[in-house]
Amino acid sequence: MLRDPMDHRTYCATLPPLDPAVWGDLVAWCRRADGEPWRPTLSRPAGQRGRPGRDPVALFRTLALQALVGEPSITDWVRRVRQTPDLARLCGWTPTTVPAVSTLYAFLYRLYPDPDRRLGAVRAPSGRRGPVLARGEKLPPRRPGAIDRVAARVTRERQRPLRPRITDAWDALLAQVVAESVRRGALPATWDLAADGTGLVSGAHSFGRKICACPGRRCRCRRYFSDPTALLGWDSHRHRYFFGHGAQALVVANPVPGQPAHPLVVSVALHPANRHDGVALPDLLRKTQARYAATGVTLRRLLADAAYDVAGLWTFTRTCGLTPVFAPHTPPTPPALSPAATAAGLHLGADLRPICAAGRPLAPRGPQRPGILIWACPAQNRRAAPCPTPCAKARGRVTVNHRGTRYAASGVPYGSPAWRQIYAQRTAVERANSLWASAAVKAAHHRRRYLWYGRLVLAAIVEHVKAWGRVPA
Repeated sequence: MLRDPMDHRTYCATLPPLDPAVWGDLVAWCRRADGEPWRPTLSRPAGQRGRPGRDPVALFRTLALQALVGEPSITDWVRRVRQTPDLARLCGWTPTTVPAVSTLYAFLYRLYPDPDRRLGAVRAPSGRRGPVLARGEKLPPRRPGAIDRVAARVTRERQRPLRPRITDAWDALLAQVVAESVRRGALPATWDLAADGTGLVSGAHSFGRKICACPGRRCRCRRYFSDPTALLGWDSHRHRYFFGHGAQALVVANPVPGQPAHPLVVSVALHPANRHDGVALPDLLRKTQARYAATGVTLRRLLADAAYDVAGLWTFTRTCGLTPVFAPHTPPTPPALSPAATAAGLHLGADLRPICAAGRPLAPRGPQRPGILIWACPAQNRRAAPCPTPCAKARGRVTVNHRGTRYAASGVPYGSPAWRQIYAQRTAVERANSLWASAAVKAAHHRRRYLWYGRLVLAAIVEHVKAWGRVPA
């Protein structure tokens, strides 16, 4: 039972006459955003005890209008709604029935039941110092090979059903809105996804609060952090360290044929700030595929910058059935032999296997590294026939670097006009990150994951509903 239920038709009929110059965009958004299909996802579980709840659609509309207006603080937004009768009517309330701030917090928590809602963390301070990096340079990995290991784990887990996640309610709601965008023609049925991450600065202090009796402020004792999951990360775009979280988004980069592109987010992930974006990508891509597998959407390509140019991500993306279009760290070079091997009369065959001057293909030898093939003369094997004319490489090894071939194997060789045209669409994810800034999500000072994740998804849904109005009838 709800205290103040109101369906969408009744809500639209009770909207007061407002000045179009001031309220036109908000009224148009509210009329398009029919929340009745979302009510089962937004409502609290059936049979839950307690006083009758507030209308979940109206609570959702209140928070969505906050993102549309660009108000970072939930507390200030509730005060603003209470002081503006027209805004309260637009949210679905009267000035005397506007919900409390705690009601909106409880609504966000119900959709993301974070176990660390009221708990902090006691740990050693991380500080702000770190290696001095050039502008645009990424932090070196603390655990080399972590991306490959995560990609291998997620590849194994793809054989099993997707496990329940704490983000299931928000992900299901976003999937409903995305399916409606595809049905209305705001999104195509075949997607070229663009991936990128952005930083979210926590409202907590990066040094924590002292809980020891040591004099001064430079002791290394454990401290209390009010944001238990926030860590210190590096923002290569702004060339600074920040304390908080990292948000990663998958955005549909290709537009509907004949229409302008809309940078619409279709999937979101939230992780600590010190985690590399490539580590979070496999889980996010698998969640996205499982969420949209039954909607008739086809995932075609995955576009990303040089931070994702890792052998494990190339293999994982192809395993998922997508074509990776990643920018390389350095311009790739075609496979070639060293000058010493060329002087000895060796040349590369069609399968990148070296062939000696006598016409004998070399045999694989030694452990193979990602992108590196090691070969040796077959005469080194005692069972092989002896060679009457051994060359200078008969007792040595030949190394072939074929990392550059993975860019050509995608069907769009790096640097070609087709590659430039496709990769130029990757800026859609950067525009989506700027939309989070315009929705005041990045300006907020939250200290809990459930607040960050809810605000991110709300801003993404707001942009989807705005895109419905740009679709030609």
